[in-house]
Amino acid sequence: MPKQKKKTAKEQTHEPLVQAGPTNLAGSPGMEGMDERAAGGTTGINERENGTDEATCDDTDEPASPSPEPTGSKKRAAKEAFAKKVSQVLSLLSGVRISPFELVSLLLDGDYNMYRSYRTELYKDSNTRLFIILDSIAGSKAGKNKLKTWLRGSVGTSVVGSIIHDEMDVLVSKHRLKGVAEIDPAYIENRKTPTFADDAPFTMELLHTAAQTSRSAGKNTKKTPDIVCDAVMQQMLYQRSNRCLGFGTEFGLYLWATGSAKATIEAVHKCGLSVCYQSVLNSLEHLASHCTQLAISAGSGLHAFCYDNINLSTSIHVEQRGLASTLGKVTSGTLGIIYKLPNATPENMALQPILDRMRDPDYPGLDFAEDLIPNEEQYESICHQFRVHIINILLSRSQAFNKEDYDDEILKHKPRRPHPPGYKTEFFPIRVSTKEEVSVHGNLMYHDEVYLTMLQQAAEELSNAAIPSVNDQHTNSCIRSGQALRADDLNNYHRRLVFQPGMGPFHAALNLAWALLSIHRGTLAQKGSLTWWFAILEKTRLSQQKPDYHTLYATLIQILEGVVLCAWAELCKLDDTTLEEYAASTPTAEDLHAKAGTLLAEYLMPMPLPYNSAPDSSDEECATAPSTAKALPPTVPPITPDETENDPSKDKAHQNLQLLVRDVLYLLELVTAVKDGDFGRIEDILPHLAMIYCGAGSNNYCTECLWMIQNLKYIWTPEFADIMRDIMIVNPSGIPGHGLATDINMEYTVRDVKDLIIAKGLQTTWDHVGDIAAAIAYLKEIKRKMAEVLTLPHQSKGHSDVDVSHLIDRVVKKIQDKGLLTFTKK
Repeated sequence: MPKQKKKTAKEQTHEPLVQAGPTNLAGSPGMEGMDERAAGGTTGINERENGTDEATCDDTDEPASPSPEPTGSKKRAAKEAFAKKVSQVLSLLSGVRISPFELVSLLLDGDYNMYRSYRTELYKDSNTRLFIILDSIAGSKAGKNKLKTWLRGSVGTSVVGSIIHDEMDVLVSKHRLKGVAEIDPAYIENRKTPTFADDAPFTMELLHTAAQTSRSAGKNTKKTPDIVCDAVMQQMLYQRSNRCLGFGTEFGLYLWATGSAKATIEAVHKCGLSVCYQSVLNSLEHLASHCTQLAISAGSGLHAFCYDNINLSTSIHVEQRGLASTLGKVTSGTLGIIYKLPNATPENMALQPILDRMRDPDYPGLDFAEDLIPNEEQYESICHQFRVHIINILLSRSQAFNKEDYDDEILKHKPRRPHPPGYKTEFFPIRVSTKEEVSVHGNLMYHDEVYLTMLQQAAEELSNAAIPSVNDQHTNSCIRSGQALRADDLNNYHRRLVFQPGMGPFHAALNLAWALLSIHRGTLAQKGSLTWWFAILEKTRLSQQKPDYHTLYATLIQILEGVVLCAWAELCKLDDTTLEEYAASTPTAEDLHAKAGTLLAEYLMPMPLPYNSAPDSSDEECATAPSTAKALPPTVPPITPDETENDPSKDKAHQNLQLLVRDVLYLLELVTAVKDGDFGRIEDILPHLAMIYCGAGSNNYCTECLWMIQNLKYIWTPEFADIMRDIMIVNPSGIPGHGLATDINMEYTVRDVKDLIIAKGLQTTWDHVGDIAAAIAYLKEIKRKMAEVLTLPHQSKGHSDVDVSHLIDRVVKKIQDKGLLTFTKK
C-alpha cells in the first residue's frame, strides 16, 4: 500500500474548518453561488440589488431575461432578504467557531491555491468590491485609526512609497536632459510650466496636505501652496536624477542674471533648486553659442544692423604691469544687434536700384515748398494729433473728468503707419567687440569683424542687398564718412554702400529736448522762460547744458500740462462757466474735439509776425518781378498788416510761452508716436523738426531730418522706404503701445550688459563679456518667465506713481496770476 504524502501545516489547519459541523461549508444552506459573491463579483451585486435568490441560479449560459427596474420598496425588500441570508451564514460560521474575517483572511491568503479564483476575481480592475470595503473601513473613526496604524507600518509605507516611486519615474523620464547644453533659445521660449498635479497627483496631494492645514485649505484664498509644492517637486527630481536639470539651470541663470553671489548660488544648489555655480557659467557659454548661431542665421538673410559703443569701468586697484599690459580704468568696445525684417524680399532690398536713384543726374535736390511744407493730409494729421494730446491732458489731469467715460475713436490718435496687430520684433545681439566705433576707421574695422569674421559672410555676397542701420547721429556720420573714404574700393560692401543709415528717433527726441532747453532757457528775470519755470517748480538739476533727458522731458511735460489746463479754464470762461461745470454737462467727444481746436489756435500757437507795410528798395524790386512761387498752404499764418494785428513783440512773455508750448507739443508727439509704433506720424513732423533743430543751432540733427526726407521721397525705392519706416521703431515685447525707438533698444541692451558686468564684476576676459552680450536677450527672457512662474511682482507692493499734480497746479496758478495766456501790449 503506497505511503500517503504528509499534509502541510496549513492544510492540517484548514481541514477542521471545512469538515467540522454537521454539514459541508460549501454545500450548506444559504451558501449556493458563494464562489462569485465571496470575491465581491459584480454578478452577486446585481443579483442582490434585483432581489433574486442566488440559490436558484444555475450555471447555464442562457442569457437572463431583463428584469424591470426595481422600485424603492422592492430594493428595501431585496436588502432585507439579503441581510437574512447573511445572518444565516454568520450563524453557520459561528456554529463552526469561525470568524467572518478569519474566513476572508483565509480566502485572501496566497498560500492557498484552492481559493485563487476568489482572489483573481477580487483583484480585477473592473471589480470595485475591495474599494468599497476600504471606503467603509475609512468611513469609521475606529477603522480609519486602524488604517493609519497599518499605513505607518512597514507594509503600508512600502505601498505608499511604491506609488510615489512610480510617479517620480514617469516625471524623471519627462524632464531628463542630456546636459546644460540643451538649455538653448528654443527650450527657453517653448518651455511650459510643468503640471505636476496631472503627472503625479498622489505625490502632489501629499505635499499639499503637508503644506497647509485643513482650515487654510478651505478658507485661505490669498496664500496657496502651489508654488512651494512645485519647487519641492523640482528639488526631488534633481535629487533623484542629476539629469533633471532644466529648472535648476534656468533658476541658476536667473540668480546669476539678477546679481546673486557665487556663495548664494552654491547654497541654493545644495538645496536642490539650482545647478552649481560652474554649471551656471557653462550653461551661459553654451547659451551664448546657440544665440550666436541664431545671429549668424539671421545675418545670412535680409536683416538690419545697428550698433553702438559700450564703455566698461574696471577697478582702479589693478596691478601695474607696465603701460602696454596694465588694464585701463575704462575699457571701450562696440555692441551690435541684428534685426530680422519680416516683410522684406530680395527684390525690395536690392541695392542697385537705390544706387541708380542716388546717382541720377537729373535729381535737383529738396525743394522747400514741395518737400518741407506738409501737404493737406499731413497738416490735418498733425492738428488731429495735437488736439488729442490737449484732450488727453484735460481728461487725465482734471479731477472733474473721468477718462474712462471717453473712449470714442475721435479722441484717439489717427494712425498713419503703425505696426500690424500682434507685431513683435525679433533681434539678436552679438558678442561685444574690442573695436571702438567712435572713429571712422573704428567703424570700418568693426564692420569687417562682424560680417567677415563673426557672421562668416563673403564681401561679394553682401554687395547685392541693402542693410538698414538705425543709429545715433555720430554713428551715421561715421558710416557716411566711411562711404566717402571707400568710394573707389572693390565692391559695394567694401565701399560700405550696403549700409543705409536712418535717424534714431530716441536720439532725435533727446537732442530736441536739449535744443528746446537751449532756446527757451532765458534768465530768472524773464517771465515764461525755462529758468523761471525751473525756479517755480524747484528743479535743481537742469542747469547744465545737457542735463538728464528723462528729468528734462518730465519737467517740460509738466509745464505743458499746466498751460493746457489753464487754457481750458480760460476757454470755459468765455462761455461764462467753469471747468467743473463744463465737465458736469457731460460734453460729447465731438464737442471736446472742437474746443481743443479752438484752444490750439487761440492759446497754444504763437502769434504771426507782422510785416512792414512800407518795404525798402530791395523789397520793391522784388515786388516788381512776377511771382512764380507756389501759393502757401494753410500751414503758414496769413501775412497781415501790422496796424490791424497785435504785434507779438509788445508782449514777449506771452509769445515766448506759446512758442514753448508749440515746441513741446512736437516733442510730445515724437515720443508718443514711438510708443504707439507709428513712424508715419513722425514722418509728418520731420520738416518741422528740421526747422526747430536749425533754429536752435542743432545743425547735425537738422541734416539728419533732411537726410530722412530726401531718402524716403527720392533716393530709396518705395518698397525699401517702407522697410526703413518699419525698422525705425521696434516692439521686443509684442505688447501694443510698448514700441521702442530702435536706437533706445540698443541703449537698453548696452545698459543690461553693463549692469550684469557691474553686478558680477569685470574679472574675466572679453570672451566672458561677449557671452553675456550674445545671450542677454534670452537671459532677460529667463528672468521674465521665472518671475511669471514664481508670480513675482513687477514692482514692489508699495509702489505708486509719483504724484506731480501739485507741480501742475503751481504752473496753473502762476499763469493765472501773471496773465500769461492773455496778450497785453507793453
